[in-house]
Amino acid sequence: MHLTPIGDGNVLLEPGQGLDPSNPDGIMESLLARLQQNGARRLLYDLKKLPVIDRLYYDWLIHLHRGCRVCGIELVAVNIHPAAAFGLSLQLESTPPFRCALDVDAAR
Repeated sequence: MHLTPIGDGNVLLEPGQGLDPSNPDGIMESLLARLQQNGARRLLYDLKKLPVIDRLYYDWLIHLHRGCRVCGIELVAVNIHPAAAFGLSLQLESTPPFRCALDVDAAR
């Protein structure tokens, strides 16, 4: 994962190929600690490199949202491909608890 503070309490997270959404607890503690060290108020999670969001990945995003919320950090998913968003919408039974934005600028 690549974390970049981009000002005003915003931190951009660009997940890499090594992210294992099946083991969220293995990532969560260190990620939240790094966000708190950076004084994050909003985590912008960049999904532009993810062509498909399956149920496992969506569950990871929900888990991350909950962890962020406990720390007072808002999770915003950005740059979701239209095909990935459509595929995900077919699986959802309720509105995602996190906010979505077209891109980083729209999320700020």
